[in-house]
Amino acid sequence: MSEDLKALLNVTSLIRERALEGYRRDRAEEAGLAAELGRIDAMRQAAHAQTDSLDTRRLMGADTLWQGWLARRRGEINREIALSRAKQAHSLVAARKAFSRDEAARSLVAQGRTDLAEARHKREERTLEDLSRLFSRDADP
Repeated sequence: MSEDLKALLNVTSLIRERALEGYRRDRAEEAGLAAELGRIDAMRQAAHAQTDSLDTRRLMGADTLWQGWLARRRGEINREIALSRAKQAHSLVAARKAFSRDEAARSLVAQGRTDLAEARHKREERTLEDLSRLFSRDADP
């Protein structure tokens, strides 16, 4: 394998790993936001389950303010999730392209190895044929 192909293989492999890491990072970001959204939904459900009691928060109106904050935060998280999914789609395209390029480089290297092996086999075959002809001449007096 030539040095150029080795360098190409190293570069494409590094680019693929970097692109896959970016995609994993974008997925982790979305998962974190989805978990936070789940926690907010759980808090909202818990607050709605306590509607029977008239505690101090409700009497002061703090519960309404808190519910408003939860609704705003939920909206913010949904926007962040949408942005995260857009970034994720972009990073997926980049990861696929990097993967394809790496596979193409690997294919070039494999084809090069196959070509070298075939050339070696042909040389060996010619050498054996030449030796066979030499021995057959020596056998004919």
